Amino acid sequence: MHKIWSSQGWAMGNRDQMRVKKSLFRNARMKRFTPGSATNYPDPSKPPDGEIHSTGEGSKRVKTSQSFESLFDSESLSDIMVNVNNGQYVFSAHKMILGLKSDVLADELNHLTPASSESERPVLYLHEPPECAQVFCRFLYFIYSGTVWLHRDYVIALQRLAQKFDVQPLVLHCDNFITQILGNTLAGCDIPSRGFPVTTVCQLYEDRSQSSEVKDLAFKVLCLCFSDLVQTECWPLCSWQLVCDLLKNDYCQAEENVILTSATDWMKKNSLNDKARIEDILINIKYPLLHKKVLYMMQKNGAFKNFPRVQELLNNAVKYHCFKDIPEAQGDFVGPQFTPRRRLPAFVTSENNNYAVEASPTSMRYSDTSSREDVSSYMSRAELTIVNNSVDTNDNDTQTSVQTFFLNKPPR
Repeated sequence: MHKIWSSQGWAMGNRDQMRVKKSLFRNARMKRFTPGSATNYPDPSKPPDGEIHSTGEGSKRVKTSQSFESLFDSESLSDIMVNVNNGQYVFSAHKMILGLKSDVLADELNHLTPASSESERPVLYLHEPPECAQVFCRFLYFIYSGTVWLHRDYVIALQRLAQKFDVQPLVLHCDNFITQILGNTLAGCDIPSRGFPVTTVCQLYEDRSQSSEVKDLAFKVLCLCFSDLVQTECWPLCSWQLVCDLLKNDYCQAEENVILTSATDWMKKNSLNDKARIEDILINIKYPLLHKKVLYMMQKNGAFKNFPRVQELLNNAVKYHCFKDIPEAQGDFVGPQFTPRRRLPAFVTSENNNYAVEASPTSMRYSDTSSREDVSSYMSRAELTIVNNSVDTNDNDTQTSVQTFFLNKPPR
C-alpha cells in the first residue's frame, strides 16, 4: 500500500525539517572532526591499524581540493543573507560554508536572530570600514573558492578582513604579497608607481597587527625613502619611537642637514615639550657630518645649551672639523657619530612556490591549493623653525645662501 502525501503535508514536513536544521546549527559550532567516545566505527581521519605515517605500501592518504565557487552569491541552497554596511552590498550565502571557513563567522551565525517568517532568510549584518567594504566581495569569494586576486591598492584592506574573521589562509596570502611588494622596492625592481606609497609603508610599520617580517621590511623601505617620507603629511603623524629609530639608523638615506631639519620640523609640528624626548631625538643626529659653518651658527646661538648630551656631541663635531687632518687626533674621532650613513645592503627577493600564481606588476592571483582553502626641494618647501642666517657653505669663491636651523627652546 502506498502512502499518499498532499502538497500541504509536504510543505509542513519541509518546515519542520527547517526548524530542526536551524536548531541544530544554533547549538553546534563547526569544528574539525574528532571522534567521540561512543562511536562504534574506526577514526576515518587516521590511517588503519594505528599507523602514524603512510610510508608503507599498505595505506596512503590522498586529499581532493574542494571548491564551493559555484555557490558564491548564489540563491541555490542559500539559507542566509549577508548585508554589509546597511545594504551597500548584499550577498546570498550559506551558513555551513561560512562556518566551516571562519570560526568568527560561525559564532556570529550561531547567535543570529531567526527570520521573521519562513519565506525569508536570516540576515547577517556586518559593519566594515569603507575600504574593507569595497573588497568584501573578494573576501567572500575566497571563502567559497580558495582563490583571490591581490592588488597593492586593496591588499591591506583585504588583510584586515581576513584577520578580523580569522581566515588564516587569506592572512598568509596577503602577508606574502605585502612582503613581496616591499621586497621588490628594496631590491630596486619596483618603480614607485608599482610599489606602496611611502605613507602606506609608514602605516604598515605602525600597525601592530602586522607580522615582524612585514614591519622589518617596511622600516627598511622607510629608511630608503626617508627624503620622500619627510615631505608627506604623514611625517608629523609618525610616532616618536619611529622618528628616533629612523634617525639613529645608519641606513637612513638622506643628507644629515635634511635629517636635522626633518627632526626639528617633526618636533615643532607635534609641539614636543618633553626635554628628555627632545634630547633622545637630537642625539641621533651625526653632527660631524654637518657643514662646519652650520655647526658654528649652532654654537654661536647656544642652540643646545639646555641639552647637555647634545651639546657634548656638538662640541666633539667642532673639534672634529678643527683637528680631523692631524694624524695624532685620528683616534679621537671614532664611533657612530663620525661614521657616514650607508646604503642599504643588496636585497634579494625570492619566489614562494607554494601557490598557483598569475601575476601582473601590481597584482597577483593566489589560488589556495592547500585547502582551496629625494634635499634641496625639501629645504625650499619645508616650514622651518629656527634662526635664518646666510652663511657661506663653500670654501671657494662660490657663495651659497643657506638657512641654518636651531631648535626652539622648550618652555621651562
